[in-house]
Amino acid sequence: MNNFIKIGILSLSFFSLKAQNTPLFKEGNRWILVNNRIEKNEIFLTSYKKSKLKVNTLVLSFDKDARISYDYETNPNFPVSSSINYLDIDTDESSWTFDTLTNICTLTIKGGYASIDDFKFKREYKIEPVTDGFILIKEKDVFFEDLKHKKIVVAETKKKNSAVILSKNKPVTKNIYPARIQPKASQNISIDKVEPKPVSENQLIASTEAKVLKSDNLVETQPITSLPPSKINYFEQNKDLFDKNKRWILVKNKIERGDIYLTPYDESKLTINNLVMRLMPDAKIEYDYESDPKVRVCAGVDFLDIDTDETSWFYDAENNLFTLTLKGGYASLDDFKFKRTYSVELFDDGFALRRVEEHFFTDFRKPSKLVAEKKRRKK
Repeated sequence: MNNFIKIGILSLSFFSLKAQNTPLFKEGNRWILVNNRIEKNEIFLTSYKKSKLKVNTLVLSFDKDARISYDYETNPNFPVSSSINYLDIDTDESSWTFDTLTNICTLTIKGGYASIDDFKFKREYKIEPVTDGFILIKEKDVFFEDLKHKKIVVAETKKKNSAVILSKNKPVTKNIYPARIQPKASQNISIDKVEPKPVSENQLIASTEAKVLKSDNLVETQPITSLPPSKINYFEQNKDLFDKNKRWILVKNKIERGDIYLTPYDESKLTINNLVMRLMPDAKIEYDYESDPKVRVCAGVDFLDIDTDETSWFYDAENNLFTLTLKGGYASLDDFKFKRTYSVELFDDGFALRRVEEHFFTDFRKPSKLVAEKKRRKK
């Protein structure tokens, strides 16, 4: 029995040591939380560098006692922004575990934006290394509590209960209607037909000029686009994405599997063979690969190649929808082709394209699908 206990202790020690050797959980490593809305999507963590800091950037670390510690740091060169969602975490009720056998990280997080009582969840994530960081991809939702909604329900219930109590205690009174106002007998009320007064030519010209002037003012004060302000904001928030001079690092090459993450190009973010792309105004995509010159050899990198002749994009600013048609692959340019619509989400260090609709996906690597595609084309 003692031998079994010793083996168990040694196993726990081994797994604890392996978790510490995983860069994400290594003691002393700090990570920038790229997207604060962790209750909605995957969690994207990039390695801490001062050059990546913007306004009130959340920096966290996974402590050895299964605790999570965090703080906000700011780059003084960036202007103050009112559009930032400040995430606060209740560290007393938040924790993490890592299963080295399954590569699953379990996070229990309580926090919020207006307070630390907005939500609480426990989720299992698969850890996937990406350019200069990690993405935690949700595998299983153990539980999710919307504490904010629960508060509203409780408040509404209390309000209804108090209204019922008040209505029971309220004395019953008859409805009192105001008396109709009757004209006095001495008053003679009559409705005469109103004849339009004649308008002089000068008055008509002045009236027309006033209308034209009013119309001109409206044209001058209207924005260039006719979209309502709430939808104009979509383009205003995301317009940097469509600047042809902007270069973006593709964070995760496996774009056919999930959402697409783009981070602004910076030499400090380069690792090995990073795909750097531009969204061109002619609806085309240009790309190339760049590497950190300090990194010499790296195995296991998936090189995504894009067939730029059969790839295009379109952005619907009114509905904040980005439609991407892309053909490419890893062994060749003919691995797959898809057309998908994404919503564009701005975060602290780039953009996320979150899939909302699949128009089609053709996997040329599977013979049956390839034959079906050829038959469809012949028709």
